[in-house]
Amino acid sequence: MTSPSFHNELPTLEQVLTRKTLPPVCLYNLYIIMRDRLHMEEVLDFYLDVQHHELLWRRYVKTMRRSGYLTEEDLADGIQSPRVLSRLSQVSSVDEKNRPTSSPLSSTATLKKTLAPPGQLFQQQQQQQQQQQSRLEEDFLEDSFVPLERPPLDQTRERLHQKAMLNRQDLTDSAQRILLKYLVPSASKELTQLPQELKANMRRQMEDGGRDDPLVFTDAKEYLFEYMRRSAFPKFLRLKVWGNLTLWQQMLRLVIGLISLLVGLTVAFSLIFLGYPQWGVRFWTLLPLWIGVLNISCFLTGLDPIWVLIFNVSETTTFRFNKIRQSQVKRILWSRSLWLLAITIIISIILTIIFAGVPSKRL
Repeated sequence: MTSPSFHNELPTLEQVLTRKTLPPVCLYNLYIIMRDRLHMEEVLDFYLDVQHHELLWRRYVKTMRRSGYLTEEDLADGIQSPRVLSRLSQVSSVDEKNRPTSSPLSSTATLKKTLAPPGQLFQQQQQQQQQQQSRLEEDFLEDSFVPLERPPLDQTRERLHQKAMLNRQDLTDSAQRILLKYLVPSASKELTQLPQELKANMRRQMEDGGRDDPLVFTDAKEYLFEYMRRSAFPKFLRLKVWGNLTLWQQMLRLVIGLISLLVGLTVAFSLIFLGYPQWGVRFWTLLPLWIGVLNISCFLTGLDPIWVLIFNVSETTTFRFNKIRQSQVKRILWSRSLWLLAITIIISIILTIIFAGVPSKRL
């Protein structure tokens, strides 16, 4: 019913987590499935909170670079490189001791400036001031309206420093929330899927080492990504790519199907024993029989072909729907819906012919 190429075109877990997919295989539906069907929403919550923490870290590093605390050489190996972590930890220690807010220079750069000739030293200072002025102007133009008069350089630097410290406080608060929400014993969403050694290591780095950078959570994030890829994501695809009904909807369809079959069989036997002739009016039993077969098929497969072919919707929670917008998923659901609809019609016609062809016998 579905070709191998369809399977190869299905979205990956990484695409879903980075919000590059469309309903019904989107991040919202993944969270609902992990919460309501798999009961492991804390895994996805932790992963998304760490993603947000990484976003705060990038914003903080960007602000520190523009304020002069970091250079392009510092960021050459990435925003989570040991050099960046070391430099920003030094900045934090300086701020805690209430030192002046002027941009710190690396020991290598300071030594080079001390040994440089006076003329070269003046040129380096002038070049650095121009670069810093351009960074400050760029940040100011991005964060506010263009003023009629340019603010003094000292005021802009002070504003950038305050912004960086606020970003650092947001970063620290975010790390503490992750610690208390997921990693401490008896937390509100304690991660039982993580090994105890990994959780203890993260707590030790945060509590004893005072770290709040995203590198602390990298191992746990990768471990949980693989855990979701192996155990949760295949079930999510089975429910959303090959079906469009929730669990409660499937149970409701089972009840409707059994009642409709009971009604159809009751009518069929009643027409036989009331002496109605073969064929003719007995063909009306096709309608309740088809409704019963269709709904029982929906219960067994988790797919309603009518909703797919006519309304193009997939159920998220009970009687709440998403439009099917992912092209690969739409093709798979249409193919399965046509097959399922054809099979239910064939079964219903066979049952109708059997009951319509039985000779009548009035009791």
